[in-house]
Amino acid sequence: MAMAVLVSALLIGLVGCGANASTDGEPEGLHATVPNVVGLTIDDAEEALTQAGYVVGQVLENASGSAAEGTVTSQSPVGGTSLPRDSEVDLTIEAATGGSE
Repeated sequence: MAMAVLVSALLIGLVGCGANASTDGEPEGLHATVPNVVGLTIDDAEEALTQAGYVVGQVLENASGSAAEGTVTSQSPVGGTSLPRDSEVDLTIEAATGGSE
């Protein structure tokens, strides 16, 4: 009987203080701030997002001529947004320009 009470007390203590609940009711650590990857190469952007706990979603190409080929020109959601980890972040990268034909 004493052992059951001790185990129950330990479990209640772990649940009460070990979950680190945030103000929105979800455990801390499930949300993070999306890094700003605009201006990085696609490889560096993928690495930064992965290290922050996110997944690269759609990668679109746009030939605007405003950045070097393979550079991230926009992202959605934008950097600084709080988002659950394992969420997708969509990227737009500068495509190769057609050049002379």
